[in-house]
Amino acid sequence: MSSGPSGERRDEDLGVLLVSVSARLTRLYGRVLGQLDTPLTFRQHRMLRRVSEGHTSMAALAAFGNLTVPTVSESVEVLVRRGLMNRQENPQNRRSLLLSLTPEGQAAKEAADVALADAGEQLLQAVPQERQQILQESLASIFDAATEIFQQPNAAGPATAAARGSK
Repeated sequence: MSSGPSGERRDEDLGVLLVSVSARLTRLYGRVLGQLDTPLTFRQHRMLRRVSEGHTSMAALAAFGNLTVPTVSESVEVLVRRGLMNRQENPQNRRSLLLSLTPEGQAAKEAADVALADAGEQLLQAVPQERQQILQESLASIFDAATEIFQQPNAAGPATAAARGSK
């Protein structure tokens, strides 16, 4: 049995380990983003990134992030109040709003990008160079599968589906 620096088991079931890694990375990235000059949450950073990439409507952000429009609206409201994002009426559709980053929002996004890239580079030092391509392809496959499952109505894992089938 192998264990990491904190004494936790590293030989757990692969699915459990995958979820544990995801949770640990979420906490790590949250801490990194929270220590910036302009602290951000992971969701706030992703919203700033998506808007900077051209996803300028709340509906587009919701669809891209598998979120509801009200959830996006709440997050956008916080970013607008903090002076990181602008919201203006869409001249082509007065019922929708266009989002853009303020100069402060662009600077916060860029600082977060650098900080997260640095954290990622530190993490990848634990993976031998010859395994990094396999890791990237595997993680992309898992991300795609998780997205597909998440987008299904009443998405459930195989255990939940099997339990429903036996009732």
